[in-house]
Amino acid sequence: MVFGWGRGRRRRELLATLLPDEQRARLHALAPLTARLPGHLRARHEGVAQVLLAEKRFEGAGGLEVDDDMRLAVAGQAALLQLRAGADFYPGLHSIVIYPTVFTVAHERPDEDGLVHLDEDELSGESWGHGTVVLAWDDVRRESKRRDGYNVVLHEFAHQLDDQTGEGDGTPVLHDRALAARWPTAFQPAFEAHARRLKRRREVLFDEDAAESPAEFFATAVELFFEFPCDLKREYAAVYEVLAAWLELDPAAGT
Repeated sequence: MVFGWGRGRRRRELLATLLPDEQRARLHALAPLTARLPGHLRARHEGVAQVLLAEKRFEGAGGLEVDDDMRLAVAGQAALLQLRAGADFYPGLHSIVIYPTVFTVAHERPDEDGLVHLDEDELSGESWGHGTVVLAWDDVRRESKRRDGYNVVLHEFAHQLDDQTGEGDGTPVLHDRALAARWPTAFQPAFEAHARRLKRRREVLFDEDAAESPAEFFATAVELFFEFPCDLKREYAAVYEVLAAWLELDPAAGT
């Protein structure tokens, strides 16, 4: 009880703490997306970033030494997904591991005869259900500065929120019953429509990876919500609306 009370007080102090002017300017330069928030949300955003910087462990891998810019760029963008009232700041996440560049991950793949093969994939990001997000810094740095529909930080932290339910099925924790009822009717038809468009070789807003599973479609939708909100709202209005309700943001309207 004492630990919980002390942590709650510390969090309240962090949430009320703005970034120093120099650090704020550095964040906006590293990740211009964070500079687009309306004025009434900027203090909340900076407070959430302070919480993540204080509570999450940042670790270097592959010989990389994590510096303040790396921590700031990741925490500042991850904070965008936790601005809603009652956000719990990624409670299952303990560490953020950063490689200098793409990293190799081995996955087991059983074949038709029951034999298990090891496949190696080169990744720029991965979210683990047991409390770790892994990122490649060169991709974080590049994607954080440009607006092209891809953002590895937003994508992997969306997966982290999805995994909070224990399912990783494209549906994060939804405390609002009405929103929980709207979620599948918004996302499932959109996921199926995207898969059909790909098969017919139509022009698509989502990439091919988004058709792999509802979880990938959800994480990509979060990227597009911030990167191309007007396009997402125009093509998949129901998806945009439930994301806006969940995140308590409306970037298409500038709020």
